[in-house]
Amino acid sequence: MCWKVVTPQETKKQTRMVSALGEWIATWGSSGLFGIASSEGSFAPMQTGVHAPDWLAAGWERYWNGKTFDVCLCTEKIPSVSTAAVWNTVLAVSFGETLSYGEVAVRSGIPGGARAVGAIMRANPWALFLPCHRVIGKDGSMRGYGGSSGVTLKRKLIEYERKLMDERKGGP
Repeated sequence: MCWKVVTPQETKKQTRMVSALGEWIATWGSSGLFGIASSEGSFAPMQTGVHAPDWLAAGWERYWNGKTFDVCLCTEKIPSVSTAAVWNTVLAVSFGETLSYGEVAVRSGIPGGARAVGAIMRANPWALFLPCHRVIGKDGSMRGYGGSSGVTLKRKLIEYERKLMDERKGGP
């Protein structure tokens, strides 16, 4: 992944992208991806007839097939050292695997920072591509995930990833 700080004035485009788990809204510009989120419950006005650029469509396809991909994620300000460390830790969590908020905090150099990790993940605009759904409670419970279907969607994403990985391994 590459992180790019861009000006807020960069022109952004949006499109709906269809997946095995519903529709998502992707927002991008010439620099890269500004955000992606489940469209459930969204009433955001959408431009019509706008198609995702090839790099985004390819990354989208690769995600739903359990493959790695590179896409440039855009932010309007430089992330703090802690935020960047959390993002990089979460990016390293493999498809179908999970870590607790506490484990992410320790691996990110913020021991005792599980709540801080939660706050950083809550502000993640790049769902799926920065896989915050792979971060769960220390007891294995699903905790917070954006949108009205939040925890249910998080569970479905983890189940989808695990099933795909099991199929690849010749499992159940």
